[in-house]
Amino acid sequence: MIKKFLILALTFALSDAQIVFSDIQKKPSGRAKNFMIWQYLKQDITPKEADSAYNLVEGNIYKINKAYLKKSKNKILLRKAECRNNKDLLSINEEDCFKLAMSLYKTLRMDSVSREKLIKRLQSKSARDAVKIQAEPYSEKAYISYKANTIIGMFLNVGTPYRRKNLNLKLSPSFIKHMFSQDASRWRSFAIIKKIVNDDKLNNLQESLLLLKGQNVDSDANFLLGLNQLKYNNPKKAIKNFNLAKKISSKQIDKDKNTFWMYQASKNKKYLKDLSLSKNINIYTQYANEKLNIEVNNYFTSVKVVDAVNQDIYSPFMWNSILKEIRQTPQDELLQLAKKYNQKNMVAVQAFIIQKAHSYQLHSFIMPYNEYLQDVSKDNQALIYALMRQESQLIPSALSRSFALGLMQIMPFVTDDLSKKIKDPITCYDDMFIPKQNIKYALKHLKWLHKTYYHPLFVAYAYNGGLGYFRRHLKAGTFLKGKYEPFMSMELMSNAESREYGKKVLSNYVMYKKILGEEISIADLLHTLTNPKKTDRYRSQG
Repeated sequence: MIKKFLILALTFALSDAQIVFSDIQKKPSGRAKNFMIWQYLKQDITPKEADSAYNLVEGNIYKINKAYLKKSKNKILLRKAECRNNKDLLSINEEDCFKLAMSLYKTLRMDSVSREKLIKRLQSKSARDAVKIQAEPYSEKAYISYKANTIIGMFLNVGTPYRRKNLNLKLSPSFIKHMFSQDASRWRSFAIIKKIVNDDKLNNLQESLLLLKGQNVDSDANFLLGLNQLKYNNPKKAIKNFNLAKKISSKQIDKDKNTFWMYQASKNKKYLKDLSLSKNINIYTQYANEKLNIEVNNYFTSVKVVDAVNQDIYSPFMWNSILKEIRQTPQDELLQLAKKYNQKNMVAVQAFIIQKAHSYQLHSFIMPYNEYLQDVSKDNQALIYALMRQESQLIPSALSRSFALGLMQIMPFVTDDLSKKIKDPITCYDDMFIPKQNIKYALKHLKWLHKTYYHPLFVAYAYNGGLGYFRRHLKAGTFLKGKYEPFMSMELMSNAESREYGKKVLSNYVMYKKILGEEISIADLLHTLTNPKKTDRYRSQG
């Protein structure tokens, strides 16, 4: 059955045919089907056809909802969208519509009379308090009578300029204890600590956080508290936060990160030795191993294959089926399952399973698709494989929740833009699941990024978060000389996805450079980040 689905998908892709509803109906539910529905909704279809397709969507997908509302005459959904966009809360009579429209950001600039009317309408005490606190004077004395979650919620639901102007308060130990008590939710506590530590314009609040020991907050919050202590030259207190964060963290990468920062705070080599024992390959362990002159050996670069080719791997539906099979296979049977995928173009699937079979303590750094990189320098090959490994684990039919496509997870809107500039462009999005096409588009995109950014980490940031986002991060005065740089700038990037993505790509890049036989030092690579002339055109030109 799966092979029949694939034949239909490939026939569609190569013929540049329109997606038809009957094809969608035949597909199994999931991300790949949602992608088909999204494309269908962008075609010239009737509201009735849009309704039929929308009923087959699995989950609540923003991109699909947006495309559907442009086609549909569904009065219920259109009314919900209208309600959410209504800024005049007091004009709404229907309770269901009011609940959809209600937002603390909308209530922020209400006058006292309007706010009182709104408060009377809110049904729960917590909701009333959330609005009431906005009218209070900007002082610790005014806020102390409210619950911790209400105080933190108020702080999080205002914009950055408002927060800097009105809420940069110097807080007492008793207020800090109240705000981060056991009553405060862990995610809210982390969110406010992140906002404060990432914004040096909130200097009074940053100094107030120096009083917080961290017992009632999670691992991520303790890590940020440690960085905050270092900002104010308190390395011993920072080490206490990093050590606590390490003890309560569940992921090895987070344990390694905190160990690395204990080394940065103390320069005690025992922390480097601890890092060298980790089986996780990341920038922290690579840095430690390099300093201790230890070779990493828990990785592989090839797998056994036969000459046969299985075209199924170019279908997202097939990859979803394989993923389901992998998840259902007992741990001790995974290596046997890996042998099933020994076809020449299935090496990425086989490698994916082998890593899982070894609980990710043995790592894959395979290099398939090299026939499409013959004219590319080894340095660029290393970067492309580094990005590809992070984006898709080298699975050609990978498809993200936001419909990023294929090996290099290129977004549809980027694909559209590149198609205008590339020779022999694809005829439809399904072509992006073919390695040759995906790599061709990626090379074009990376050539453009390289005009502004020269360092692999900066290229990775821009690739993931966009040129504009990363430029704003640099404009804030990051990646300059300093006691804990460039590491502090790397850890305090506000976009969590781009922050972690960049570190992983950089680690991959170092591994692939070595595998390709090119000399590289991760320490030198990291310290280069504070030299604008060697990293980016944006800063080197002022």
